[in-house]
Amino acid sequence: MANLVFSRAWEDDRLDLAALSIRPGDRVLVVAAAGDAALALAAAGAGRVIAVDRNQAQLHLVALKIAAARHLDPEARYRWFEVGRDPTAPQVYRRVLRSRLDPAAAAFWDRHIHLFGDGLHDRVGVGRSFARVGRLARFLVPSLAAHVEAVGTTGEQAAFWRRHVRGRLFGPITHWLFAHTPAMARLAPNPHELQRMRQGGYSHALEARIEGVIERTLVRQHPWWRPAFSGRAASPGHGAAWLDPDLDSAVRDGAQAIELVAGDLTEVLNAQPEGSLDAVSVSNVPDWLAQDQHRVLRAALVRVLAPGGRVLARSILADDGSLAGDGLVRDPASARLVADERTALYGRVDLLRRG
Repeated sequence: MANLVFSRAWEDDRLDLAALSIRPGDRVLVVAAAGDAALALAAAGAGRVIAVDRNQAQLHLVALKIAAARHLDPEARYRWFEVGRDPTAPQVYRRVLRSRLDPAAAAFWDRHIHLFGDGLHDRVGVGRSFARVGRLARFLVPSLAAHVEAVGTTGEQAAFWRRHVRGRLFGPITHWLFAHTPAMARLAPNPHELQRMRQGGYSHALEARIEGVIERTLVRQHPWWRPAFSGRAASPGHGAAWLDPDLDSAVRDGAQAIELVAGDLTEVLNAQPEGSLDAVSVSNVPDWLAQDQHRVLRAALVRVLAPGGRVLARSILADDGSLAGDGLVRDPASARLVADERTALYGRVDLLRRG
């Protein structure tokens, strides 16, 4: 059985909402991953959302989130999927959600529902690795967590970062370890992505982008870096978009529009009727592909998109080639999307349109 790699989105699902501009009834395809983008786009009114993943465990997580969207209240969803810790989860799962899942998903969660008692985000995949980075930062700077929670302005926050944190967390030793040891492998679960990160000096770019986020956003309002630097989850309204309490009705209704599909992204795209999709989010799948597979993915997108259809694509490196070309035109709005992408993980974010 495959293991969970992503317990939550590691791309900004609110950026997907804003950039893809979903209209009521739109037909959308997304990489399933942790399911946050699929649920956000469905709540925005998409008529159909196809969530694709080769990892069956990720689809089981999305199935659990869909069941929770329809049958748990917003407070319980927040504890389960933003905080990632709820000691009552096993009992609620057996009483409320298990019967709503297909047999394979139920069997998976029968074995793994304990993760919500232990701390979901700290126990699996990429989240576990970032939790370790956060613990290291708080060890190196013991006052970090208290400062994150108390600081009044982004200016004060940025000054503290430069004076006390940046040089300790991102010093020469850190950059060397990322480039020459298995340290980066814990953050990059795909060999093609890992190779690009090591060759492209990723840790230096990550340091600069984190500083940019810190200059623009209070960390205590940040769903990725607050847990790392403070040890606390983002407050409701700052985390995954589908968990916003005021979207309860839209989330319950929209969850019914999500269809889970196991398979390779390009193959699933090619299985859809020509011109049948209005929007696609491929996340950073191009980072995971060998270079000759980019052309194949682009051709599949061009074939399946309706005229004017939109694609959102990310890359960990700023200078990695865009999917633009041969029927996909890069939208000028792409120029600002890296700054808008709150995770700081991606060096390139492109909005593309079917030409």
